[in-house]
Amino acid sequence: MKFTFNWLKEFVGLRASPQKIAEALTMAGLEVESLVPLDPGYATRHPGERDWLMEVNVTPNRGDCLGILGIAREVTVLTGGRLKPPRVDPHTGDASARRAVDVRIASPRLCPRYSARVVHGIRVARSPSWMQSRLEACGVRPVNNVVDVTNWVMLETGQPLHAFDLERLSSKRIVVQRAGAIKKFVTLDGIERELEPEDLLICDGEVPIALAGIMGGRDSEVRPETGSLLLESANFDPLTIRRTAKRLALHSEASHRFERGVDPEGTLYALDRAVWLLKEIASGSPLGGVADRYARRRKSAALWLRHQRVKALLGIELASGEVEKITRALGLKIRRRSKTGLQVIPPSYRPDLAREADVIEELARVHGYDKMPATLPLVRAAGGMADGHLRRERAMRSFLAGEGLTEMIHLPFTSREMNRRFPGLWRGPRPAVEVLNPLTQENAEMRLSLIPGLVESLRAQVSQKSKGFYGFDLGKVFSLGFTGAPEERQCLAGAIFGYRERRGLRVKEQSPAAFLDIKGLVEGILELVGVAPQVIWTGESLPPILHPGKGASLEIAGSRVGCLGELHPDLCEELRLPSFFIFEVDFEKLLQYAPREFKVRSLRRFPSVERDLAVVLDDGFPAQRLVNWIKEQFNHSLIEEVQVFDEYKGAPVPQGKKSLAYTISYRAEDRTLTDTEVNALHGELVSRIGQVFGAQLRE
Repeated sequence: MKFTFNWLKEFVGLRASPQKIAEALTMAGLEVESLVPLDPGYATRHPGERDWLMEVNVTPNRGDCLGILGIAREVTVLTGGRLKPPRVDPHTGDASARRAVDVRIASPRLCPRYSARVVHGIRVARSPSWMQSRLEACGVRPVNNVVDVTNWVMLETGQPLHAFDLERLSSKRIVVQRAGAIKKFVTLDGIERELEPEDLLICDGEVPIALAGIMGGRDSEVRPETGSLLLESANFDPLTIRRTAKRLALHSEASHRFERGVDPEGTLYALDRAVWLLKEIASGSPLGGVADRYARRRKSAALWLRHQRVKALLGIELASGEVEKITRALGLKIRRRSKTGLQVIPPSYRPDLAREADVIEELARVHGYDKMPATLPLVRAAGGMADGHLRRERAMRSFLAGEGLTEMIHLPFTSREMNRRFPGLWRGPRPAVEVLNPLTQENAEMRLSLIPGLVESLRAQVSQKSKGFYGFDLGKVFSLGFTGAPEERQCLAGAIFGYRERRGLRVKEQSPAAFLDIKGLVEGILELVGVAPQVIWTGESLPPILHPGKGASLEIAGSRVGCLGELHPDLCEELRLPSFFIFEVDFEKLLQYAPREFKVRSLRRFPSVERDLAVVLDDGFPAQRLVNWIKEQFNHSLIEEVQVFDEYKGAPVPQGKKSLAYTISYRAEDRTLTDTEVNALHGELVSRIGQVFGAQLRE
């Protein structure tokens, strides 16, 4: 935002130097990027004036400061000066303007307000030198007195205006509507623009005459012979203006302001100011009335400003009188007072003040950041327990690093093709979360699984002729839920390939990664979390990414919590990678089943007695199911441990059957068990297994 210092002085009484004002604005958050004296050519057009050009970097949330009036408000707050709004030609309540032109808003959401005034008797000519010189200093090219007035008022108030040649409007009916079926429009610069149905147009009946908030049309522009004007002052939806301007690469001073939000209550003031200037420099004769359509009146919500909250956020205590003084200076209306604080209503030109914290930030800004003491807050040293989830994450990372795996941290984006190949551990097919503005197609979606990142890391290692890869990733995966809302879960995945790097004096020849290596890693993970006894290992319902004969699924209480195995050969061929092994577990779900407390016991005083058991069961019977049944259902106090040590298929075991061998440990706390006791209990167990599962004892 560029303006001259003397122009600012016309809005507010100033005694301070330009340098002091620039410093005050910068310290208040409106950074003055440059302050330079104007060249001698400017002084010749303004005799006796010495002036400076100021350029302020206005943040996107402060659209009210894209006009000198907004800057002047800030200066009055900071210096205590008095605001002096420029002169206007006030409109009256007669219906003359409404008879001259009819205004209709077909899209109230995209155009909350549209105001217009009519001026006859216009003489189009060059603007006075004082107006031209100030516009040029602010980077605006003078055109003629009518266009220059609209630009002048825009710089003064921050409200963009547009002037139409009233005599060229055939229907005299202004309609604000979406483009719809209108595909093309020629703007003031003579370029034909391709329109989208959601673009907003100003139409003369059904004929477009302006691209709303961005640029007018060629057919209704002001020309030297123009005698009557229709002045437009409107309020448009910022997102719509930004989307259209960005797509058409058509950035203008008007679109810059509409994109950041314009005060809907300021349309009439800007019109009245422009009419006054047209009377002065263009011999205009305005109609007294105004055509004003306010389709969607916006109300500012009342906010509670609590004294304790001010102190808590700022770290200092502001006196209630100072808080009230600052809020009034900022234009906030005090609706109610109480012992605990104030209820305030922000002005319409400050839509950025939407929360209590926003108002407190304004208090700090106006009070002065430099006045806040540079002291560290009081922090009392206190002990406490570490977060349980974080503690388990650290333990898991430490365990896997100790097993020789390197942690990989990947961005959560992937391609649609990789999400199709690796759908993750979600229950049922889940759609991926799409990235609205992806940098590349390889990052078009959020990942459903951690495996794609590990695959890319493995690909990089293989391309460098690496003989081995052992890595893991502990991170979030994302999907759209059944309601359409994004969901996320924390998973743990790993990949191993080739030879593991080993160091030391006794490094021996080693074999490449195999299924038992990945299985051992997962067993260690389950033991560390404490859910190993609850997990059922099954070869049924394997995900399609795994080799059908070298994989396993992990289930707890009938719900899948993970999978592991060798990647399917067809998938390896598609990815152009050698065979490797992967695992992926739902870390959050594992922690849900993890025990909340750990128990310890003394070392056993008496020896255990072991018995082996081999039974023939159906081929699809999970081995862990029998282990869980013995521990939970049979549940005898003398049974200490049950482990699977063998699975066999083939003769003499019948087709469709398999032999499972278990080792069962028996131990008593107070004595050494005799063979008679153990044999009796073991026989009862074998009998019950036969009855419950239909198993046959294998001799």
